[in-house]
Amino acid sequence: MRWLHDVGVGLWRLLPGNPIVARVVSAGGRRRRHYWARLTYLVALVVVFIFGGGLLIGGGEQSLADLAKQATQTFMVVSLMQLGLVCFVAPVFCAGAITQEKDANTYHILLTTPLSNAQIVLGSLFSRLAFVGALLLSGLPIFCITMLYGGVTTHEIFESFALAACTAVLTGSIAILISFLRLDTRRTLFAFFIGIAVYLLGVGLVGLSPWGQLPQAPPAVSNLGGLPLRMSWLAPVHPFLALLVVTGQTPAPDLAAVSHFARPVQWLLVYPAYGYLLLSLIASTLMILISLIFVRRGARQGEPTIAAWLQEHLVPRRLRRRRPPRRVWRNPIAWREAMTRGSAGGRSALRLVLNVAGLAAGLALLIAYHSGAFGTDPPAAAATRDWLVPLVWLEWAIALLVATSTAASTLTREKEAQTMELLRVTPLTSRYIIAGMLQGLVRLALPMLAVPTLTVTLFAALDLLRPGTPPVTTPEAVLLLPVQVIAFTALAAMIGLHFSLWSRKTVPAVMISTAVVLGGAGLLTACGAAVRTASPTVLAVLWPFTPVWGLQALLDPHGVAESAALAWGSGGGLSASEVLNFRIARGVFSLVAAAVYLAITYALYNNMVRGFDMTVRRQSA
Repeated sequence: MRWLHDVGVGLWRLLPGNPIVARVVSAGGRRRRHYWARLTYLVALVVVFIFGGGLLIGGGEQSLADLAKQATQTFMVVSLMQLGLVCFVAPVFCAGAITQEKDANTYHILLTTPLSNAQIVLGSLFSRLAFVGALLLSGLPIFCITMLYGGVTTHEIFESFALAACTAVLTGSIAILISFLRLDTRRTLFAFFIGIAVYLLGVGLVGLSPWGQLPQAPPAVSNLGGLPLRMSWLAPVHPFLALLVVTGQTPAPDLAAVSHFARPVQWLLVYPAYGYLLLSLIASTLMILISLIFVRRGARQGEPTIAAWLQEHLVPRRLRRRRPPRRVWRNPIAWREAMTRGSAGGRSALRLVLNVAGLAAGLALLIAYHSGAFGTDPPAAAATRDWLVPLVWLEWAIALLVATSTAASTLTREKEAQTMELLRVTPLTSRYIIAGMLQGLVRLALPMLAVPTLTVTLFAALDLLRPGTPPVTTPEAVLLLPVQVIAFTALAAMIGLHFSLWSRKTVPAVMISTAVVLGGAGLLTACGAAVRTASPTVLAVLWPFTPVWGLQALLDPHGVAESAALAWGSGGGLSASEVLNFRIARGVFSLVAAAVYLAITYALYNNMVRGFDMTVRRQSA
């Protein structure tokens, strides 16, 4: 009995009675910003619930079958929204659990307490996940409303919540692991956001492509976005693909259809949602176990190691590694942000890997098109374009996340390192500081923005070398694409700098700025989707102002104009002169949209310069 009592007390202190959990949950429940975060989360779900599936705004009398179909559609949209928010919110809170202690120089104090490694890791993880759990529970009544109209079952609702909860645990565990392995908050958030964005977007696009679909799965009852879909064989390892199975968009195959696979693979393909839950929990457990090893190892950084001792005593001084002198730009702040390790993305190996991967993907697509993997023209050009446009979207979205997260941590790192006062006593003015930071951030993102531009340039050059075949893209896209993406990325960096000035900590700054940028891009994308049935002239004027549809109109003007003319009801196809007029109008308004984005950036820059000194003084008071 004594042994059982000791085990029970140990398990109680490990998680339920963990001092870190008690402190964070009790203090966080009374913070006003947590109330606002929950309110914002619920408002976002309500807005998507009202406008996402058309359940509450459908006009006229509708049958019960139509209401059930709209309820199913609304449930799918709200579930995707909830899962996307969880993928964003959970790692932000969990990543700052340990890195904020390190940035505030209180991590060593935490290690001197009687808390064990398991208590520190589990307490840091589940104390932050408690906030995510509160968000999920607060949105449960919204999901239950869809059951009133039929088409949605309790089983589907709980499966969608289980997917969101396990995704939160998985992303939180990865963020905790990275925070123990790395040094500061900005690098943790940068590494995690880029990694999770590449995985979710890249694997998701592959899963929705014809190569990622499982032939043994039955076809979807209602095609998603007009595309014929089947369940992807990547659904057990991807939360959004598994959610499509739960919502009935891509039904899972029967056991007899996949009987030729091995037994574990059979179960994963027949029950992809349960497979994802199991695999995510196993991966989370492994992440937690690995984190236990690095709890106290990171605190010994700077101490002499065996390798350092051998280098000092065995390697001659003239052969030791020396850092060559580097040339600083005219604006040293811009040079530091773009070229040194002083920023979250400067001189990062992950950026190099992403650039190489983007170029490799573009070259692979170019070789596949040139070798005839997509068939013969003209269908080959259209099929290649269907891959080129999502590839450009993905590469631009990654660059946008890099610029936003790096900008949001630019000034907060000075505040957390207590070097803001040193920056203020230098002869540098606020205009010089902010201009240097903005210039450095844009130049930091330029190599990543050059990857899609180079990919489009290669396809445009190949089109010129093959004059008798239908072109994949247009020559003007080579010039207009960098103008559009640089203008919107500069605006995103300026938004990140703005919230970095107004926030005291890195985590809130990154979370708010990323939410604003993604929310603004999503709102513009929704507005562009709302006018898809307009005339080609209207699309040529409005779509360049939307980042996603503007890129599609830039890369595929003929397809966009033909679809708009068909939806507008103009009859047959467009003539060559009408397509040319669409391209000219689209090119002119692409430049106008870029000028508008740059004007907004300059206005935000002037406003930030005027309030820089007053804001810094108020925060340091």
